[in-house]
Amino acid sequence: MSMSDEELVFVLWCRLTGTDPREYGVEEREAFLARPQVKELARTPYPVLLDAGVVAARRASLPLERWLGAVRTVRPDGRYAEVG
Repeated sequence: MSMSDEELVFVLWCRLTGTDPREYGVEEREAFLARPQVKELARTPYPVLLDAGVVAARRASLPLERWLGAVRTVRPDGRYAEVG
């Protein structure tokens, strides 16, 4: 079973914050996925998303706004470099 890009953002967010995605109920997960920042983060290539998440995460905290800001800092023009 594959996951959507938005679900991948959720799982990565959980990993970066040290939380277990299974701890979230259906409503909490749906609320997270519905946030506008998630849709924008989901369009970000995974390597950029991971690097920005590592930079933005602090003490098991990763506000989506800060993560998105780190993505924009990595690529402020909105374009992403090819990786690999």
